[in-house]
Amino acid sequence: MNSKIPLVLGLSAVLLVTSCAASVETAPNAKDATTSVPVVSDVTESKTQSASPSTSAESKEITAEDIVPSLKLAQSDTDLPPEEVKDASIKKETFRALAPLSYAHEYAAVNESGDLCLVAWASSGDGDGPATLNGPKIQCEDPTEAKENGISLKIESDQDKPGVVLAMLPPEITEDAVRSVLLKIPGNHEDLRPPVEFRATDDGLVSVAMEPETAKDLGEITFPRKNGADFVLNLG
Repeated sequence: MNSKIPLVLGLSAVLLVTSCAASVETAPNAKDATTSVPVVSDVTESKTQSASPSTSAESKEITAEDIVPSLKLAQSDTDLPPEEVKDASIKKETFRALAPLSYAHEYAAVNESGDLCLVAWASSGDGDGPATLNGPKIQCEDPTEAKENGISLKIESDQDKPGVVLAMLPPEITEDAVRSVLLKIPGNHEDLRPPVEFRATDDGLVSVAMEPETAKDLGEITFPRKNGADFVLNLG
């Protein structure tokens, strides 16, 4: 009877050693399973990176030519300003005449930084002989800003020289919309020399001009945009 007890103990020891060995062998497999997680993360990063170029491609940089289409054409004799412009940053070959006005001689141009510039002389617009000019005055804006808010400038009267408040309106404001607004101003009309003058280029870019005293009286003018929103032209 006593000889059977060691045999049972021996079998138990063998089973315990075998179980431990099985546990040790499964540990590396569990470790290998965790190393596959970064692979999934790498795939996610790759998808994110590949989507970035398409997002940036959707944005389009606005240039001066987008606002003043005549900049895409060759410069003509009518595009040459009445007097020399001494600002060396303005590219002379980019001068383009805008709508003719009795209150101002106005031109679009581009500077060395790619900004769109409004270059203008105030004009007496007497109609009898050569007009008296005062200027030039230059105002430049980033094309994105000019597309949204246009470009405005003011030339103060100087002794016997005329002054003007001038604005090249945003390209999305139509001539018909401007006419509808300005003809409601008391005393305004399209004949002779109205208190508030407006003209459009062949491309539909509208300019508004008036004497500084008129601008002071009006304060501001609101024009409707094509999208239905309002654009407020500050005349101060």
